[in-house]
Amino acid sequence: MPSELLTVTGTVTFRERIALPAGAIATIKLVDGEGEVLAGTAIESTTVPTAFTLVADPAFVPDPDELFIWAALRGGEVGVWGTTDLVPVVAGDATDVVLTKIED
Repeated sequence: MPSELLTVTGTVTFRERIALPAGAIATIKLVDGEGEVLAGTAIESTTVPTAFTLVADPAFVPDPDELFIWAALRGGEVGVWGTTDLVPVVAGDATDVVLTKIED
């Protein structure tokens, strides 16, 4: 019988009050403690917070207690926003990721 899929949900946001331009893209990756990418997605982001869901095969997850989120948001005049550190995933809770300005 196949094992149940590992699902991680959450949001990406930033604190500044900036309107996102059309075509802004949020990229979110689920990584393990060694930095190995286990799942990823790219979502058109029209507003923040932007909700995401990542699904991974648990057979490829060496330690479910050592999971992290890396995220970036790119969009025209708002530039690039991202995580400067990996954000820990808390089992059973949505992971809220606050992005910071990466470049001007």
